[in-house]
Amino acid sequence: MDVFQVHQQLITDYRGFTSGFSQVRDERVRQHVDDRMRSGDQWPDPYLSLNPNFEAGGSIDDLVREDLLHPDCSRVFRISKDEPTGFGGYDLTLHQHQREAIEVARGGASYVLTTGTGSGKSLSYIVPIVDSVLRERAAGTYRPGVKAIIVYPMNALANSQRFELEKFLQRGFGEGEAPVSFARYTGQDRERAAILADPPDILLTNYVMLELVLTRPEEREPLVLAAQDLRFLVLDELHTYRGRQGADVAMLVRRLREACASPSLQVVGTSATMTTEGSESDRRRKVAEVATGLFGVPVAAAHVIGETLRRATTADPADAAAIAECVDRGTPPDAVDAFVADPLAAWVEREFGLAEDAESGLPVRPAHPSTLPRAAKRLAEATARSDDVCRAAIEATLQRGAALLDPRTRRPLFAFRLHQFLSKGDNVYLSLEPEETRYITSRYQTVVPDGSPTGSERILLPAVFCRECGQEYLAVTRISEGGGSRFMSRQDQDVSGGDTISGYLFVSTDVPWPESAESAIIEQRIPESWLVTASDGSVQIAARRRADLPEVLSVDPAGYEVDEGGTSVAYVPSPFRFCLRCRVSYEQPRSNDFAKLASMAAEGRSSATSVITASVVRSLRAQPDLKKEARKLLAFADNRQDASLQSGHFNDFVQVTQLRGALYRALLENPDGLTHEMIEQRVTDALGLSLPDFAKTPDAKYATGRRTWEALRKIVGYRLYLDLERGWRITMPNLEQTGLLKIHYTDLPEIAADESVWVDRHFALRDDDPEHRQELMRLLADELRRVLAIDVDCFDELGFEQLQKLSDQYLEDPWGLGERETRPETGIAFARSGGRGTQRRHLYLSGYGAFGRFLMREKQFPRTEAKLTRDDSQKIIADMLAIMA
Repeated sequence: MDVFQVHQQLITDYRGFTSGFSQVRDERVRQHVDDRMRSGDQWPDPYLSLNPNFEAGGSIDDLVREDLLHPDCSRVFRISKDEPTGFGGYDLTLHQHQREAIEVARGGASYVLTTGTGSGKSLSYIVPIVDSVLRERAAGTYRPGVKAIIVYPMNALANSQRFELEKFLQRGFGEGEAPVSFARYTGQDRERAAILADPPDILLTNYVMLELVLTRPEEREPLVLAAQDLRFLVLDELHTYRGRQGADVAMLVRRLREACASPSLQVVGTSATMTTEGSESDRRRKVAEVATGLFGVPVAAAHVIGETLRRATTADPADAAAIAECVDRGTPPDAVDAFVADPLAAWVEREFGLAEDAESGLPVRPAHPSTLPRAAKRLAEATARSDDVCRAAIEATLQRGAALLDPRTRRPLFAFRLHQFLSKGDNVYLSLEPEETRYITSRYQTVVPDGSPTGSERILLPAVFCRECGQEYLAVTRISEGGGSRFMSRQDQDVSGGDTISGYLFVSTDVPWPESAESAIIEQRIPESWLVTASDGSVQIAARRRADLPEVLSVDPAGYEVDEGGTSVAYVPSPFRFCLRCRVSYEQPRSNDFAKLASMAAEGRSSATSVITASVVRSLRAQPDLKKEARKLLAFADNRQDASLQSGHFNDFVQVTQLRGALYRALLENPDGLTHEMIEQRVTDALGLSLPDFAKTPDAKYATGRRTWEALRKIVGYRLYLDLERGWRITMPNLEQTGLLKIHYTDLPEIAADESVWVDRHFALRDDDPEHRQELMRLLADELRRVLAIDVDCFDELGFEQLQKLSDQYLEDPWGLGERETRPETGIAFARSGGRGTQRRHLYLSGYGAFGRFLMREKQFPRTEAKLTRDDSQKIIADMLAIMA
């Protein structure tokens, strides 16, 4: 697998995502944002780490011959037992630290593993546990019950360990013949009753669940009774138990020992990141002190087991001339013996995998990880070759080393990893000055670093951007100070209604906000829905909107309101109601400002995770040399709730993109467009699904098969119409919003040109140009469609009920309707009433609404001399609806 190609595609996709849903209008600010993105501030060069090779501690068979392990361990711990039937696998070779752990465990002492990630820490306690159970069986002292409890900080780790135990304890043995039993007992288990009835030898759980076991009577009695004289307690990832949580776990260990009557309980801890300070002996002593306090039993410094590393290569990593020859050669050796003797391979191993301990001189992991560009630069300095050539040589060496297996351990010679940190980025911060002179930065600061020439500070305020036009606003809090007002930085832009001290500052020299409301009306800066027509025919601002108008002020660079000499700004109280430049307005006053204003520090975490996940999975599927079962991605979440949220979001993300992709492909295959009658069939065909992909009965035939396909087509049609709603997915605009889809309406030109249908309609429409009538009808149809005022069967009550029945009977998740999915609230009832019915979904299409105001605008109908009123606009809308129907 070419991991560098996967990484490059990941960065490309994430860059497109973070830059695609927000725009910046101001040229200087846009240049600043573009420069940051090009420099990779949000995705710094990944750290590259090479899993080091460990000193061998002998094979399982060797330890059996030395009587360190029971003979049956040779049957249990073998590699590749899951290969074709009849193959018993390979003998497992242990690392030196694993052998040391087994030796300490045989002596009955508690111990701690402090080896690095990927060092096989789990085998360091699993082997002793299994060996103990096997010896009890052989001696005839075996008693059914729990012999070991392994505690993980996350259920995901317990799940992963369960699969590892399956490889050793189940594969290679017949059904029910496993020598040692195990089970996972966590909050997500459905088989608790079976575990309580027949407790296993090894119990995998988390510390919260273990606490509950000791407090719930229905669980305490069977499990604690089964765990009498408990032999092992393992605490994985010890570094997570600190502070109050560490104290809780320490008390839990003591209570468990008392409840299980286990005075000789062995406690085992593992962690790769306990401490890095001091010498090796200092670190062992510190870890022993911490473990003693946590375990409640003495842990000797000698029983803190670290890793013993060895070099995989044999060449001199400092031979610059030989390394230069390898760089010029371009292709690393493809045989194991030649590769381990390759000078460039030795240099790569030293750069990314091994360093020398200053105290002992032994190989250790590097204290500081390196990046590929940094390593390429060092190699270029040593070999007098270009950075690009050296980078390509390093990548090729790493890839070849990962493909070659060590004949002794059957593990890759170079098992390396890329550690990529992805950031949502920081806000853009601007000083309170005119656009051409203001200070711009993306580093969080409260004031401009160089100060002000006048001696007063110049504050920095976070910028947010209109999602429609990219106009910048400064997020502020307005406070009273010294008898006047002062504006301070505000980080949280998502302010709900009723907060009068939070808002935004609008700074513009080319389109400043007018000083008076009358001027704003004349310049057509006020949204149509904010205006009313007085009895004298004049246009005024609605009384309920006057308190929400922007306030023109003058402020100095420190944020104080001043009488003169400051920067002219318009203060917009939160929540954000309309853009002062493009006039896009929001009729839901308490809605979240995230849907209206974009911040460079808020990309939509769930959407970002879904994009990253999809990118990696898609890249893995494109790797020809990767086995199908290996094309997987493992993702961790902080808790079960986050995992559930993210999995649901990802499922929705995949289905939406899959459906939109099918619609796009169907449109490409039908350049003349798709009509209502054919769109369901063509898009379903473009999905490329087979019956088992969506059917509850995968092998359905005849009428059942036909009905199953019909159900899928109807669901596809329903989802397509539902996706026409504008703006409900901020980070996932639909195809129309991205410019990939255009929607036309049948017969509009003919209807607009047919004078006979307009004779009895409102005089403004009757006397209008056909082209203008067509444009008005298109605008009205667009407004209706974007609030789902669409007359289709799946949106009415009976049609949706039939759709639910089809879905429940024939379709499997995720293609069917969800259990809690309800019929969408649409504007169809209003549309059918001709503009006089109930308003839904904030569909302001009556004479009091935005579209009505648009119709009443002066000179909107050039052929009409009369001034239009509210009643006129309502009649015009009703006439157009009636004719289009």
